[in-house]
Amino acid sequence: MARALITGAGGFVGPYLARFLGSRGYEVHGSTKSGEPSPDYRSVALDVSRAQDVADVVADIAPQEIYHLAGISRPFLGRTASFYDVNLNGTIHILDAARTVGAKMLAVGSAYVYGRYERPVNEQDLLQPINHYGVSKAAADMAVLGYALDGLHVIRARPFNHSGPGQSPDFVLPTLVRQLVRIEAGLEPPFLKLGNVDSVRDFCDVRDMVRGYWMLMDQGISGTPYNLCSGRGVSIRELFEQIRALVDVEVEIEIEAARVRSTDTPYMVGDNRRLYAATQWTLEYSLEQTLRDMVAFERQRIEAESDAHRPLTDNNEKGKCSHVRCNESLQNRTRLRG
Repeated sequence: MARALITGAGGFVGPYLARFLGSRGYEVHGSTKSGEPSPDYRSVALDVSRAQDVADVVADIAPQEIYHLAGISRPFLGRTASFYDVNLNGTIHILDAARTVGAKMLAVGSAYVYGRYERPVNEQDLLQPINHYGVSKAAADMAVLGYALDGLHVIRARPFNHSGPGQSPDFVLPTLVRQLVRIEAGLEPPFLKLGNVDSVRDFCDVRDMVRGYWMLMDQGISGTPYNLCSGRGVSIRELFEQIRALVDVEVEIEIEAARVRSTDTPYMVGDNRRLYAATQWTLEYSLEQTLRDMVAFERQRIEAESDAHRPLTDNNEKGKCSHVRCNESLQNRTRLRG
């Protein structure tokens, strides 16, 4: 049985990846900063910014594969240096530990390493990030390349936007879904304040994303960067209209200048041809299906919160999602962490 370690397993993507690997017979270990127990993996507490702790944990687990998801997109307590403590140094610590135990590794970077382009970007485009998050991820990406040149088997993954049921409302797509479903339920007035609705993003379903990670671990070329993306752009305005059609409500929108940040990237779409050539990876979930599942998840979450003791019956299954996270939300009566 293959043994895998997922760092940052308590985030949005980690449980999806853990379940995917578990369904393929892996013994799955997951690290989080708190070590909170999970039904999806064997949990261990780990702060990746602490080199000795990383070395000890990885040596104890002795995984054959390490999926390095741990990272931050916002600084701890406003400390800019925390981007580099976690995203850069944390990655280096995992690289060192992987080399010591002889594990294969997939390092999850970010499309934000590219910066501003007005066309779909490919892996040969220059990295020109525009904020500390992007810079820290680009620096980590280069560190990964260095270790690959030294002989470590490590893949450089560059995911674009991905979403799905249970994602934190800190991100634009789950925020839109949550607000519109709450309006549908009469919990909020039919009014939304949004930022730049003309921003264009490239969205994949998280379930397709984790399958891509696994395929790259198996078939990717060490040291090579791979974009994980749909190759198609969609504006925030278009996303809003698609979700609004699913919930069938009339909503007034106000564009708020304060929500438009100077560091925003107006266009972020990727070219996935290298990924396809290496793995034959294609999307199994359309954007419409992802949105339907997210809407169903939010409807069930609101229903569960409104009456924790009322069992789900055939009469209140509107928009029911068969996805495992939707069912877990009803069974546990608590919202899953994003």
